[in-house]
Amino acid sequence: MGPLSLEFGIAGSVAPGQRVSGDLEVVHFYDRGGGVIVAAIDGIGHGEEAAASARLAADTILRHPQEKLGILLMRCHVALRGTRGVVLSMASIDLRQGTMSWLGIGNVVGIVYHANGHGPPREELLVRPGVLGYGDLGVLQASAIPLRPRDVLIFATDGINRHFSEGLAYGASAQPLADYIVAHHSQRNDDALVVVARAS
Repeated sequence: MGPLSLEFGIAGSVAPGQRVSGDLEVVHFYDRGGGVIVAAIDGIGHGEEAAASARLAADTILRHPQEKLGILLMRCHVALRGTRGVVLSMASIDLRQGTMSWLGIGNVVGIVYHANGHGPPREELLVRPGVLGYGDLGVLQASAIPLRPRDVLIFATDGINRHFSEGLAYGASAQPLADYIVAHHSQRNDDALVVVARAS
């Protein structure tokens, strides 16, 4: 099997009365295209301050994309001290090996749907409680799972109803899938963000 390729879909909405979203995605290839880091970041609160915290987290990730996820999250934690803070979930995907490690702090939902019957059909990221930028996070260890063609990774911030994945048509292309989730499952009172990555 050759290296995986990924197709991405990103969709979101801004909380009522706000001009900017505090939710921000990262999709960044590294290692000459052999790896990709994918994240959904939710700045605490709304508006400009939440957006500034999310941008700071994204910039930190983009500066160190090849780091182990636990170390990368600690870098974000240190960088965000004194800000509103963020919650986020992220995945680092090795396209050559067909493996993915993922890690989350807070309440950004992560789901992988396995299309080909290897392991459980659906895995959910076990997120750690906390907020990046506040308190003590302890030791952070990413978990690793295989990624195969037609598998789908979805991250969704808490502006999306957490039951969004029930009965979802995972066979759709990445962008229509992201658009559908935002259109049908947004809470309407908060920023919302969905990031979809489909492997092939």
